[in-house]
Amino acid sequence: MTRTRIVATLGPATASEEAIAALIGAGVDVFRLNFSHGTHEDHGAAIGRIRRLAGDRPVAILQDLCGPKFRLDRPLRARAGEIVEIPLPGGVRPGDPVLLADGTVHLEVVDGMRCRVVIGGDLPAGKGINFPSSRLDVPALTDKDRRDLAFGVAQGVDFVALSFVRRASDLDEVKRSGLPVVAKIEKPEAVENMEEIVRAADGIMVARGDLGVEIPIERVPVVQKRLIALANRAGKPVITATQMLRSMVDEPMPTRAEATDVANAVLDGTDAVMLSEETAIGKYAVESVRVMDRIIAEAEPLLAPRSDDPGRDPEDVLSAAACEMAERIGARAIVVPTQSGFTARKVARRRPRVPIIALTPEEKTRLRLSLVWGVAAVTVPWFGDHAGVLEQFREPVRATRLVPDGSRVVVTAGWPFATPGITNLVHVTTL
Repeated sequence: MTRTRIVATLGPATASEEAIAALIGAGVDVFRLNFSHGTHEDHGAAIGRIRRLAGDRPVAILQDLCGPKFRLDRPLRARAGEIVEIPLPGGVRPGDPVLLADGTVHLEVVDGMRCRVVIGGDLPAGKGINFPSSRLDVPALTDKDRRDLAFGVAQGVDFVALSFVRRASDLDEVKRSGLPVVAKIEKPEAVENMEEIVRAADGIMVARGDLGVEIPIERVPVVQKRLIALANRAGKPVITATQMLRSMVDEPMPTRAEATDVANAVLDGTDAVMLSEETAIGKYAVESVRVMDRIIAEAEPLLAPRSDDPGRDPEDVLSAAACEMAERIGARAIVVPTQSGFTARKVARRRPRVPIIALTPEEKTRLRLSLVWGVAAVTVPWFGDHAGVLEQFREPVRATRLVPDGSRVVVTAGWPFATPGITNLVHVTTL
């Protein structure tokens, strides 16, 4: 069983029950629903199919809000040196670059309505517009996003991703929904403010598509590594996204560079790798999941446990001690009774070699742990006290079939159990 998670985007190629079932069978842990496209009726039907077809397997749903994305409102025929009119938001200045269709067409602002063509091309309506040097005066959440978010809450999605985050405060309104918020890092301002964003968010997405247009392309690999390291240290799940196996939209096998990209993200410590157009519109959607799973399986044995200093935070010290103890005594698993998933995330950030088995009474926690590296989550009736945990954890752990009978295991949890955000108990026992 691979421990790095796979996120797959649903789209026209994978909307059917047969396709969703095949993707789950191939190893998808989280489905991304892209609210830049489709209707609420479409997404509601997809959510129903995912829940029904997943059965007992914990498969989470990530709602990806569109955000303030600018697009061409009409086709554009642009020739170098010409002056063209396109919709420009407030905050652009004369001389600012404007990139269309992921940078294939390059313009320069003349005034509030007009641009000079630097690199031309013919584009249909709907292509994206990026303003990499402009500080735009636009809200983080649009009216469409608010309607979509209300729909996602009503449908019971497990995570919501916010596009074009620039600062930590951009997350505030979405966090009030009660859903865990994944901040998409794809703006220069977000790169500048990445530490505060990681602290504020419940998860991070390295959204390399728009990021690679908004900042110089040579900076993207370094920013990716910094974001993964920051998220790991904070115990926040991080998704590496965009064009991981892009050639499999049309071809049955990826390039060697793409395979290396996936493996390097795993070795950097990403919690999840994401497929976008590969599964949304690709000819080889299920095959792309299978290939990704095989690449992960080859890379993961090279991933060493994290041994960085846990500092003085008691939860970090206890989770580090549980992982070190498991390594030293040859334990076969780390068992984590948890209501919120907090302790399981703290253990997972250490990347232990043995399985992390989370026991939770909360179905929403079980599903949300599907985005966290290396955690096998099981729903159980809640334990009344710490003695109950130490007496009753064995049967649900045995049911996972991940640990042979008679094996040593390390149990770590927070007491009292009803208090989220506490890890203060470590216990060694035999299954």
